Amino acid sequence: MKETIIYDHPLNEVIRVCLRLEQLFEQIDHQLSDMSIFGTRSLVNLIINVLHILDRPDLKAKLAKELSILLANLQRYGHLPGIDEQKFRQLTRQLDELSRSLIDSSGKIGQRLRDIELLNNLRMHLASPGGGCSFDIPIYHYWLQQSVSVRKQTLLEWLSDFTQIRTACELVLQLVRNNARVEDKTAIHGFHQELLDPQSNLRMIRIGIQHEIPAYPEVSIGRHFFSVRFYSPHVEKRPTQYTDNLAFTVEYCNS
Repeated sequence: MKETIIYDHPLNEVIRVCLRLEQLFEQIDHQLSDMSIFGTRSLVNLIINVLHILDRPDLKAKLAKELSILLANLQRYGHLPGIDEQKFRQLTRQLDELSRSLIDSSGKIGQRLRDIELLNNLRMHLASPGGGCSFDIPIYHYWLQQSVSVRKQTLLEWLSDFTQIRTACELVLQLVRNNARVEDKTAIHGFHQELLDPQSNLRMIRIGIQHEIPAYPEVSIGRHFFSVRFYSPHVEKRPTQYTDNLAFTVEYCNS
């Protein structure tokens, strides 16, 4: 069990998308170990969820811009003493190649998958509760009855179309999380508020709470301030504000 629970709070749309995709790709990795028919259905649902996120027409341009910003900021540290030059060159080259590749590619990310008739039908039917039955899409039912090796090969081929976007998201989140200033804070009676430097160019705020503390945060953030209010968890009832003083950490993540 983790000693600290971390809550990521994105401060721009690109980071928000990257966090959603990160969660979906982690679920996909976990689900690949279950190639039962129901496990396969779950994987297909996850792939379609990824495609829904990638439907945004401006995503490529915004992600490419974020990669370019990270590259420019990283290059400032290229001449610092003690830096691993090989890793530095590899990372800067990877950022540059990913950014250029996104800009130069045609169509939306994952466009090939949008041209697959089965996935298009599933995108429509799976939006309805209980959709994807044998009477909805007989070919899907037929495919689900095929051997594990046949289904897994098809799924891995589909997932390969996400390799570039997954790498880009992982790199963005890695660099943003690693470039963080960490401070210890105390929420008085479960509430904390502070001013922010509008020139700080924050990409993400990360709230860390010790696992044994029965509380979770809700964050409100603007250009000049941010506040965090902690609540006592009640799964079936309306949550109430945590009334004790509470120690937590804040990571201020920049590009």
